[in-house]
Amino acid sequence: MTALMALLGAAVAGGLILIAVGLFPRADPAAPRPSGRQRPPLPPGRLAASAGAALVVAVATRWPVGAVLAAIAAYWLPAVLGPDRAHRATIERVEAVAAWAEDLAGTLRSSAGIEQAIVQTATTAGPALRADLGRLARAIGAGMRLPAALRRFADDLNDPTVDMVVHVLLQAAQSQAREVAGSLSSVGVAARRQASGRMRVLASRARTKAATRIVTAVVLGVAVLLTAFAADFLDPYRSPLGQLILAVLGAGFGTALWWMTRIARVDDLPRILTRPADALELGRRS
Repeated sequence: MTALMALLGAAVAGGLILIAVGLFPRADPAAPRPSGRQRPPLPPGRLAASAGAALVVAVATRWPVGAVLAAIAAYWLPAVLGPDRAHRATIERVEAVAAWAEDLAGTLRSSAGIEQAIVQTATTAGPALRADLGRLARAIGAGMRLPAALRRFADDLNDPTVDMVVHVLLQAAQSQAREVAGSLSSVGVAARRQASGRMRVLASRARTKAATRIVTAVVLGVAVLLTAFAADFLDPYRSPLGQLILAVLGAGFGTALWWMTRIARVDDLPRILTRPADALELGRRS
């Protein structure tokens, strides 16, 4: 009976996780790209940890709801309470764009053309931007017209800060606008201010996550200690009504964690370059 309950708990937990992942796919904000790219596969380590947690709880307590909650917690808690890598990657990208804009401004002041300046600065850009700038430089070197190459670069990155730099370059390329270097310097200053603001948000979120980790550790620790040393205290949860109450408590705790993550999210500004590139511009120079 114990083995059957364990298998049942693990199966239900795995099924719920797969359904949740299928209904709510998680995009990677650290590398925003068009929807045409493939979605990253499910992390096998977290799936294994989730199944293992469900199995252990099912064997130890014989609670189906407990097994499901343990599986969900093992899958989602590392992402919710772990290091905020996505936000930090966004900051690194914004800082890289700011540095590139300032580098472009300095290169253009030395009487270099826009295409030449882009090619020169692509090799010295920050790691968060270097690969994409390398593709832009290669497209320009292969003969693609500058407006088309810039629009494709902006669409690939799908980033509002990059849009500001590309907008200035498009205006200069299409309308022979003056003071390009000054405009790029202003964009660089604005991007650095944005990165500074995000850093303050990251510091605030780190303090909130630290407090949440402590609360979560205390709750899980008390549950483990009660199960190991005071199992009689948890007997009411073995009934169907107790399982329902446990499900409500788990859902409430999970909702609180989700809400904490949601209100701490920093949404990007809307993009300013949303018009698709002209198909004729994507051809090579004659």
